[in-house]
Amino acid sequence: MKTTKSTLTIAREALKAGQESLPDYRHPKSPHKFTQPQLFACLVVKEFRGLDYRGVWVLLQEWSELRHVLGLKKVPHFTTLWAAGKRLLAKPQAQALLDGVLERCRRAKILGKRTPLAAIDSTGLESRHVSTYYTKRCQRHRGHYKSRYPKLSAVGDTANHLILGWGIDRGPKPDLTEARPTVRDASSHQPLGALLGDAGYEAEGFHRFCRTRDIRSIIPTTDRGRPRADGKPHRVRGRYRQWMKSHFPKVLYGQRWQAETVFSMLKRNFGSALRARYYHSQNREIRLRILTHDLGILMPDWVTGCSIQSRRHLTYFSPT
Repeated sequence: MKTTKSTLTIAREALKAGQESLPDYRHPKSPHKFTQPQLFACLVVKEFRGLDYRGVWVLLQEWSELRHVLGLKKVPHFTTLWAAGKRLLAKPQAQALLDGVLERCRRAKILGKRTPLAAIDSTGLESRHVSTYYTKRCQRHRGHYKSRYPKLSAVGDTANHLILGWGIDRGPKPDLTEARPTVRDASSHQPLGALLGDAGYEAEGFHRFCRTRDIRSIIPTTDRGRPRADGKPHRVRGRYRQWMKSHFPKVLYGQRWQAETVFSMLKRNFGSALRARYYHSQNREIRLRILTHDLGILMPDWVTGCSIQSRRHLTYFSPT
């Protein structure tokens, strides 16, 4: 999946998504110098260009066409952008913005009313730009080595690589820990048909959690415990684990690697390291990256040249 490389395009789409998701002003007695959608679009441009708050402040001062696209008569100070990011990227506001972005994707025929096939996976992000190997070997930076790291769990649409929901935690942790909150978040934004997951999500309880929400979980069943003395395989317990063992759809499961593509797009476009240093600010930065990623897929080429009806239909198997 291609993403836009145009700063003006992503600024325009971010402004429209913000206008549909946020009120113009937070309070009737606010200064009314800048609208909340304008500030959100500035934050998206900052993340898209890989800048800090001072960097996007200078960019807006020097680029008159960008100010025209955003409707800015004056440039917001970098402290104003910092305060806006702290407010607009909190979890409730970020969820509302994701709803607005996905709604625009539905109108552009990128996303249907229901996602027939989605994939869940997780990845770790670096809390510093210095690599882990360097911090271990270098005497100067050895004190900065962190045993814990930001961890992102996400549900992505396999047909268009849009991120439909997320869960942010700290690793290392088993993937199953964040599985239920992540699926719950994704299903609140977009109905899911089938969900693909790797062996890290294999548990009868997670199967039941998905099936009770009308989501057909497809996860390979793994052998557990020590090998038996007689060499026979262990008995598989649980209805859905037994079904996955005997009727596993290998062809359909081949689309699970699309989740790896989503994380590859995130890290290639925005990097694997976070600029923020503290827990809550790192969470806000991750949310901004996800919103910027989805906005980057919302390109004019999609609007004019592609439709959801041209998507290849996928079938899946489930217990009766």
